[in-house]
Amino acid sequence: MKKLPTNAKPDKTAQQPVEKSTKKATKKQLSGDHRKRRALTRTRIMRYGFRNFSRNAWLTVAATAVMTITLLIIFATAMASSMLSETIKSQREKMDISLYFKYNISDDTLRNLAGRLRVIPNVSSTDISNSDQEYNKAVEANKNDKAYMDALSLAAANGDGMQLPAVIHVKLINTDDRSAVDDLVAHDSQFQEWIDKNHTSSDEAATRENTVKRLSDIMTFARQIGFGAAAIFVVISVLIIFNTIRMAIFSRREEIDMMKAIGADHHFIRGPFLVEAELYGVIAAVLATSIGYLVMIKVMPSLGRYIEVSKTESLATEWFWLILLVMVALGLIIGSVSARLAVRRYLKP
Repeated sequence: MKKLPTNAKPDKTAQQPVEKSTKKATKKQLSGDHRKRRALTRTRIMRYGFRNFSRNAWLTVAATAVMTITLLIIFATAMASSMLSETIKSQREKMDISLYFKYNISDDTLRNLAGRLRVIPNVSSTDISNSDQEYNKAVEANKNDKAYMDALSLAAANGDGMQLPAVIHVKLINTDDRSAVDDLVAHDSQFQEWIDKNHTSSDEAATRENTVKRLSDIMTFARQIGFGAAAIFVVISVLIIFNTIRMAIFSRREEIDMMKAIGADHHFIRGPFLVEAELYGVIAAVLATSIGYLVMIKVMPSLGRYIEVSKTESLATEWFWLILLVMVALGLIIGSVSARLAVRRYLKP
């Protein structure tokens, strides 16, 4: 049997895979231990934060109440703005130009005039209604008005039938620009032949335009008031949470010094105060959203008689969880910013 020489060197190629696998196993174990420690630290921070939240009941109630009012104002402002925007859009869609023609104009002539109006780029659609149709509309609209119906019956008995002008309703793409329609009516001979100069749509159009303008002004004013009030309450919320966290830091000064003495890092010490403030925001967001929806359900049927609310109501119902998530995010931001300002100033590393 052949013996190896005594000065033979060990096979390094066989040892390298063993060393690499050992290092990988060690790194993996260290990484796993590090993740466990981080998870344990986060759990403790959360637990201490919940404990701090329940320690000072009155301060907790005050901070949460002010935060709830703040978020409720933001919610109400957003809903009111949406409803007013919906109402303005609806009113703009209903706005049209009503051109009145002599009662004896033929349907063919009406259709011809309407077709000439439709070729104007700013005209989206036209709708014609002859004298008989206008008469039927007037009867239907006033069927519960006894005096009106009696007068109408008396006129018919005397042979004086009510003859209403025919109408072409013109809807515009840009309701602020009606110059092309006015120019066509003023300078076209056929329009001038049949137009009923005893009736004008200028007052009606002006009334609708004024209504839309007033609604726009109301919406702008409501937004300014709403966001102004929200900004004031955001500042108040920040100050209250700031002082709540500051008082909590002062009251637990000995506990904090002890934690520093045994080697607790700054993240672990300040973490529970951030959790406490963020809890104010989460609870306030849930309360504000719940109250806002309850009020909205009660109030919207009554508001629907005066303004458009259907789209806002359906969107609010369909996107409830997204709205709640946005409200919670706002609450977290306000609480977190307030707490971070407090711990940065009163909880030095």
